[in-house]
Amino acid sequence: MNLVRLIYASHKTEFWNDLELGKLLESAQRFNKAKNLTGMLYFNRKYFLQCIEGQRDDVSALYSEIVKDKRHRDVQILAFEEIDEREMEHWNMCYLPDSQVTQSMVLKYTNGTDFDPFSMTGRGALNFMLNASRQLKASQRDVAEKPAGH
Repeated sequence: MNLVRLIYASHKTEFWNDLELGKLLESAQRFNKAKNLTGMLYFNRKYFLQCIEGQRDDVSALYSEIVKDKRHRDVQILAFEEIDEREMEHWNMCYLPDSQVTQSMVLKYTNGTDFDPFSMTGRGALNFMLNASRQLKASQRDVAEKPAGH
């Protein structure tokens, strides 16, 4: 088994609208489940940052489709590596909402005060997503543990 991780960034295009997000996530979750792909997507209304993990052939085929997708432009690979284990094993496609990203995270992983995935290293992009996913899990756990009526 050739397990790989691909992280890419892209700009949204004029073909993108807010209704696209739900369709994209639903389609990605179905497709990724069928292909045993895992990963995470972050979109901040300007840029996409996505991590995809799975079999090399499946990840490469999906990336080829993303490059052709008219909703993306300037699609650039930030990292591509063989891996021994997945970091995103719990998610077919987790969406990381912009509300989970703090200014301190942006400052930690990019070279400015505005989020710009093109200024990130591949390792920095992965660490950004892992940090954000931990915060997302913690916030979901807090909501689940909150007593009813509070």
